[in-house]
Amino acid sequence: MTPRDLVLNFVNQYDKPFDAALIANMTGLEIKEVEPIITELLEDKTIKLASKREPIYARSNRFNTNVDRQMRPNWHFDPKAALALINLIERRRFTSIRSIAEVFGRSRQWVFKYLEALISVDAIGIRKAGYYVTCYENMYKVGTVITKGIIKQKRLECGIKYTPNRKKKTKSKNHR
Repeated sequence: MTPRDLVLNFVNQYDKPFDAALIANMTGLEIKEVEPIITELLEDKTIKLASKREPIYARSNRFNTNVDRQMRPNWHFDPKAALALINLIERRRFTSIRSIAEVFGRSRQWVFKYLEALISVDAIGIRKAGYYVTCYENMYKVGTVITKGIIKQKRLECGIKYTPNRKKKTKSKNHR
């Protein structure tokens, strides 16, 4: 491992503020080797200066931010779950929400809500062959704008006919 790799490994795993002496002590490098690497990491914005008076540094994105977007009182749209759903749809061909829910291991309602949110931000599209991924960039907007009924609308646009649930037929005329 190069000295830069050692310092990067330390920075990525250490959550508390640090200085050049601590990096040198923990990695086994000399302070003279560490200081040029610190200036490179400051320029790359991998780390930031935590104190203006002393040379104390911290990792730029050291707090794991989990952004949930809430449209309804009981629904939180998690970007990680949306990314997992997009990856699943990209790997296989799905034509129904039921089949996605079965493979993904979630309820049909959950899959429907996420698909509705992902289609609303144009991260997923629908064609006759099934669902497909349009772009990953819009995936992080999931939950910001949700258009109700967009799945039905997109199905009609691509030529998939709507089949309503059938009524159950009785066996005899006397039995109603």
